[in-house]
Amino acid sequence: MAFPDAEISVVTEDKLCDYLLNPSHPVGGPKAAWFASIGYTRENWSELRDDLLSMAMSCEDFVAKPSPYGVKYETRRVLGTAGRRPGNVVAVWIVEENSPPRLVTAYPGNG
Repeated sequence: MAFPDAEISVVTEDKLCDYLLNPSHPVGGPKAAWFASIGYTRENWSELRDDLLSMAMSCEDFVAKPSPYGVKYETRRVLGTAGRRPGNVVAVWIVEENSPPRLVTAYPGNG
């Protein structure tokens, strides 16, 4: 069973293109290089969005962590595009009061 309201989760173009897939971002830059190694770039950002949303809806094993802003859910799954090696991805979602779950970040997982 997925985390609550996973089916209405939100992943914005800005979060992906300006942060996770932006090689020039001070925090997201190393993540962008890693995501490119498994086939995700700014040019195909919508593919990563779709894969992350699928991850949210199909995860059956997640960790819930209360935070001052809402409940964060940490999900894990192997992702990657056709023709590229897959990678273990951790995605963190937050559910704030009266809002759908929203992607906070994603990064390489261990293993």
